[in-house]
Amino acid sequence: MSTLDRYIARTFLSSYLILLLLGVGVYIFSDVVVNLDEYTGEPGLTLAGALAKMLDYHGHRLPLYFHQLGGVMMAIAGAFTFAMMLRNNELAPLVAAGVPLQRLAVPVLVCSVGIVGVWLVNSEAVMPHYAAQIARRYGDLDETGAAAVRCVRDDYNAILIAEELHARQGWLKGVYIIEPGPNRVPQYLIRADAARYDPARRTWMLERGGRLVMAGAFEPGQLGRAIRWEPLDEFRFALTPEQIVLRQSTQWAELMSIREMNQLLSAAHALPNLPAVERSRDIRFYQPLIMWILVLLAVPFFLTRQPENVLAAGGKALLLAGACYGVTFVAHSSATDAAYARLVAATPVLIFGPIAILNAANVKT
Repeated sequence: MSTLDRYIARTFLSSYLILLLLGVGVYIFSDVVVNLDEYTGEPGLTLAGALAKMLDYHGHRLPLYFHQLGGVMMAIAGAFTFAMMLRNNELAPLVAAGVPLQRLAVPVLVCSVGIVGVWLVNSEAVMPHYAAQIARRYGDLDETGAAAVRCVRDDYNAILIAEELHARQGWLKGVYIIEPGPNRVPQYLIRADAARYDPARRTWMLERGGRLVMAGAFEPGQLGRAIRWEPLDEFRFALTPEQIVLRQSTQWAELMSIREMNQLLSAAHALPNLPAVERSRDIRFYQPLIMWILVLLAVPFFLTRQPENVLAAGGKALLLAGACYGVTFVAHSSATDAAYARLVAATPVLIFGPIAILNAANVKT
């Protein structure tokens, strides 16, 4: 690696780190300002306790912040690196020395491979590991914090409703479970005062639990026994306390790894949001490509052999990269038919991929 390559790589990585820290800082600062009462509303809470709650909440959400900001900041850092070189008139001597301008982008692209690799490790290992902590609401930060469970469905079509969920202690209060019959449609109602999760047996132990069985109205031998109550000590609801917290999050599918998504898609056929899981899996495949496309859309505007206004070049880069980001946001947020979901997820790559390649190839040197 030449001195020039080290200089560009060092500038790019330092710019990326600074921009990433600034982005995460804006995330945290805006959340603290808007939701300050959520951290300080508990009676008798000290300043140290409030800071500990903030650290607990945002510390576990750092993988999510990196997942959301990693690609955008990589494109901005690449553009900033060459914008500084253009502003300091460092490109003209390099062109005069016979260095192709496309060659200057190689250190940025090589470093971007490492950044994308770290992003993939974060998305496939770190973020799924802390998914339950990331999905928490503000009320779950207290040791005694409890959240209601509203119609959470497991992989076998059983629906859980509970007055309180204490995920850290692993128990539920005021439990109602709508249990499916052999044909996977709701047939039984299970009720218990409380339920405690047994991780060794992967089942829920019920306190004063029972199953309400309703016989068919015209089944032979069932006259006078249409409704009966059967005591029940345990029920194998297929979700752990952490998974219940995760399933209640609006973005729970995005917090899973591709392996977990594939397992869920192959094992669960009754979940109503399986199309959302499929869309999240397809988006995960295309995101690394979109990260590189954003870099190739923004950087070439600053690789010029002629003196150019940095603000004008930045405006062009912002317009094109912003259009790509806007199309990506719309395509990845749209609910479409299952037959076209994969095509819609690939739309940003299909549209802006060729544009990015042409943009990089047309750099005049």
